[in-house]
Amino acid sequence: MPILTTPVLTAPAGEPDPQAGATGPTPADRYDRQVRAFGPHTQRRLAELTVAVVGLGGVGSQVVQSLAHLGVGGLLLVDPDTVTATNLNRLVGAKPADVARAATKVTVAARTVRTINPQVRVRGIAGSILDPVVWQQVRPAEVIVGAVDGHAPRWALNRLAVQYARCYLDVGVELGPAPRPEPPDDHNQEANSRVRLEAGGHLAVVRPGGPCLLCLSGYDPRLVDAELDPGLAAARRAAGYRVDDPAEPTPSVVFLNQIIAGYAVGELLNYVSPWRSPVRYLLVDATANETTVLDADRDPECLACGPDSPRGLSDAAGPPSVARTTAPPAAHDAAGAPQSPNTQPSRYPSPGEPGPRNESRHHDT
Repeated sequence: MPILTTPVLTAPAGEPDPQAGATGPTPADRYDRQVRAFGPHTQRRLAELTVAVVGLGGVGSQVVQSLAHLGVGGLLLVDPDTVTATNLNRLVGAKPADVARAATKVTVAARTVRTINPQVRVRGIAGSILDPVVWQQVRPAEVIVGAVDGHAPRWALNRLAVQYARCYLDVGVELGPAPRPEPPDDHNQEANSRVRLEAGGHLAVVRPGGPCLLCLSGYDPRLVDAELDPGLAAARRAAGYRVDDPAEPTPSVVFLNQIIAGYAVGELLNYVSPWRSPVRYLLVDATANETTVLDADRDPECLACGPDSPRGLSDAAGPPSVARTTAPPAAHDAAGAPQSPNTQPSRYPSPGEPGPRNESRHHDT
């Protein structure tokens, strides 16, 4: 994969910097209500923290807005895309003028942060986490929030978290039509005409020393291969296997993004200053108004964090190669199709307990 252009933004291009001559409330006033709950030590810790938000779409932009309000001292914002008209129903801070001038999502997110809190240190990178240059620039962040589509970006972020002992929060939403019950209820026409949706999302948390995202079945190495190799993806389609396409438009609505982003920010605060039991994997079913908390053990033979992995090697291991993933060589047949699709085993202690889903078809982040 060629190296991408990765411009670094310190202020939204073409607009005045809100920090110039800015005056405002003191930190004691701004964070008074939070300090009353979590104490001044937590606020000081947040002020020292640098968080990378990778993926600045519907969920990612919500996370950025919340972190600016929360008082995180430094934000590293990463996304290769520009704003389109279809983003305006959910992209925090985006304006119609941003569509007309093809503003980057990084620019919009940086502007949002500086409007809320000019004291936040903001650095933006308009590039992909699959670019080794961008990947290396994310290293200084202590916490990474991945709000990305697809398996390959999750693989890259998981590698970074494992290699540099970072806390990594992976989020995604799922929204789509639900199957209608058969037969319809002849006595309840209102119920028959109601829009039926499956709506929800997930939060997976990778902590230093704990199970990685692959241990949590948070991505599929075979689909990583397909996303990184268009030829392989075409071969799999020709062989009759479905290949999830992160570029395929999917349903999205702002309230669902807010729900998942809220859980992510709450767990980030819990990592900084524990206020409840930590979450390993959270499934949110917004249709049934239910949440399910799952746990998992680290797989001692995990390809991503086991004995032959770069766990804890930091700069000694270097960036990952986008031409090679953690998938075993025997994962594909001669036609390029997987011999047994989606076979990453569950790491859950109880065989009957449902584990995290290895799906990304309806992810919109």
